Amino acid sequence: MITSKLRLRKDFAPLTVAVSILCKTPGSPMTQVYRAKTNTFEPNRTLTPSVFAPLVRANANDGSVPYPYGNEMLASMKWLVNGVDITTLPDWQGLYSIDVSGTNTRGEITISRNINPNTRVELTFTGVIVDKRLGANISITTDPIVLSTTDSSEDKYSLAMTDDQVIQYDPFKDKLLLYDYKVAHGLIQASDETRNLAIDGNSYKRSFQVTLYKGPSEYTGGDYTLKLYHVKGLNNLEEVTADISNEVDSITNTSISLDIRLIEKEDYVAIAYVGDKEVARKQFTVARLYPVFRWRHTNSTSIAPTDKERYDVAMVDCNGNIVDCPANIIKMVWMTDSAKITGQVKNEGGTTLFMLSSTGIGDTYADGWLDTYADVAQKPAYSVATDEAGNCLVDETGNQLIFN
Repeated sequence: MITSKLRLRKDFAPLTVAVSILCKTPGSPMTQVYRAKTNTFEPNRTLTPSVFAPLVRANANDGSVPYPYGNEMLASMKWLVNGVDITTLPDWQGLYSIDVSGTNTRGEITISRNINPNTRVELTFTGVIVDKRLGANISITTDPIVLSTTDSSEDKYSLAMTDDQVIQYDPFKDKLLLYDYKVAHGLIQASDETRNLAIDGNSYKRSFQVTLYKGPSEYTGGDYTLKLYHVKGLNNLEEVTADISNEVDSITNTSISLDIRLIEKEDYVAIAYVGDKEVARKQFTVARLYPVFRWRHTNSTSIAPTDKERYDVAMVDCNGNIVDCPANIIKMVWMTDSAKITGQVKNEGGTTLFMLSSTGIGDTYADGWLDTYADVAQKPAYSVATDEAGNCLVDETGNQLIFN
C-alpha cells in the first residue's frame, strides 16, 4: 500500500532589498543650466537625454539568489513626478520612455524634457519585486531625486520703491484732507501755496518712485513696462490702471500715484516686464487706520426755563491733539433722551441746534431733564459717486465726486 504523502518545501530566507536611483548619463545629469541670453539649456535633453535607473539590489543570506541585482524581477513599475504618476501628466507625454525589457535595465527612464528655471521636479520610482521563491510581492519606493535648472543670467532684476511696503493712512493726521474740507465749506480761501504746504507723508495723495534695477544698475531699456495689480487671492491678480473710477491717479514706468482716501485695505503687486517677460515684482499694502479718539460736549450748561433751543459743538481729541473740523473724519449723529421720548435723532455733523419743545422735556422734577449725546464712529474709506448706470459723477471741472 502507498502511505500518505508528506510535502516538503525549500525553506528560503527572506530577501534583503536596497533601492536607489542612479544617473547613467554623466554628460546629462540631474541639474541643467539655462542661459537666458541665448535661450538655451546645458545640457539640452532634447539632444542628449538623461537616463535614470532604479538600482535594485535583492539578496538572501541562504545563497538562493544567484545575482544580487534584481531589476529583472520588477513589476507594477511607476515613475512619479512630484508624487504623480508620470503617465497621467499631459505635459510629459512624448518626453520620456520607460524600459520594460526583462533585463537588468528594466525600469530605467529616459527623459528628453528640459526643466524650466525656478521649477523643482522630484522624481521617484515605485514598484514591486516578485519573489518567486516565496511566492510573495515586495513593494519598493526609492528616495526622490531632484531635477532642477540654474538660471545663469548675467544679472538679476529687482524693483525698488521709495515708500514703505506697508503704507498706513491716518486721516486724523492728513492736513491735505483738512484743507480740502475747509475750502469746500467756505472756511478758508483756496490757495495753491497753502495746499502744497499740506502735502506731506501723511496726506492722501501718495506718490512714490519705482526703479527697476538689473544687477546693481538702473535698467534704462526702452522695452520696460510697469503694471500694477490688486492681489485678490493666491495666484489671483487683477490689473488696475489709472482711471477716474478707482484709487489710481497715475502709473508710469518710474512712479505710482494713489488717492488712498479711497482705500480701506488693499494689497498690491507692481510687476516689471521686459518685453513680454516678467522680470521682477514688488508687493505692498495700503491700510486705513482707526485710531482711538475721545468725543465730548462743548456746551455743558444747564437748561434755563426760558430756553427755546439748544446749541452744542462737538469736541474731539486724538493722538493727544484737538481735532480740527472733526466732522471731516467722524460721523456724529446727535440724539436726545427725555422722560417722554428716547433715542430721538436731531441731526448729523459737528454742531447741533434743535428746538427743546421737540424733545419731550417737561416742567416738573420728574420730567424736566434731557440727555444729549451722539452716536459717533470714524468714517470709512471714500467711495466713488456713480449714477444708476454706473457712470462716475464729476463736478463742473471734471473732478470725480467721492463720498463717505
